Amino acid sequence: MICSPSHVAVLVPSILKAADHFRQIGFEIGEEEVFPETREIYVQGNERNALLLMEARDTGSYRRALQKRGPGLHHLAIDVLDLNGFLGSISRSGWLLHLNSLKSMEDSRTAYLARPGFPALIEVQEKAKLMDGPLFVDGVSLKFDPVFTRLVKSVGLDQTVKPAPRSPSLSIRGKHIELETLY
Repeated sequence: MICSPSHVAVLVPSILKAADHFRQIGFEIGEEEVFPETREIYVQGNERNALLLMEARDTGSYRRALQKRGPGLHHLAIDVLDLNGFLGSISRSGWLLHLNSLKSMEDSRTAYLARPGFPALIEVQEKAKLMDGPLFVDGVSLKFDPVFTRLVKSVGLDQTVKPAPRSPSLSIRGKHIELETLY
C-alpha cells in the first residue's frame, strides 16, 4: 500500500519557545493555530514531513499525555490514498487501532495506530494526493526495541525512523536536533 510521510509532531511545554529555537537557525515558522486541546505551530509547514510543535491546553488527552509521559515525540503522521485499504493491508502487522480512531475515521478520515512499548502514535490520514519531494524531517531516532523495526516498516517509515540507544532526536535536512533542546 502506498503511503508518504506527512509530519512529525512533538509535544512541548511551550510552542513559542520551541518555534523560536527553529527561527534562530533559519527555518520558516508558520502561524499559531489554536484548537480545543492544543496550540500548534508548523516548522516548514509546506514541506513534506514538516515538523509540528504542539502545546497542550488546560484539559484533554494532550494534557494527560504531557503529565504522564512528559514532553517529546507525540506522533509520526503518514498520508495514504485509501485509509480503509491501508488499514486492511497492515491488519496482521501488530499495530493496534487507537480507540479515538473510531470517531476520527468518520470525522476526518484519520486513524491512529499504537503499540505498547513504541514511543509514539502513528497518525494515518487519507488524502486525495500524496506529497513528493525531499523530506524536511529526514530522520527520527527513538528509543525502542529493535523488534519494532518490523512495525515501522509496515507503515512505510523504515527509511526515516531508526532505533537509538540514546535520547530521541531528529535529523532536519541533515542537521542533528536533540528533542530535549526544545523543552
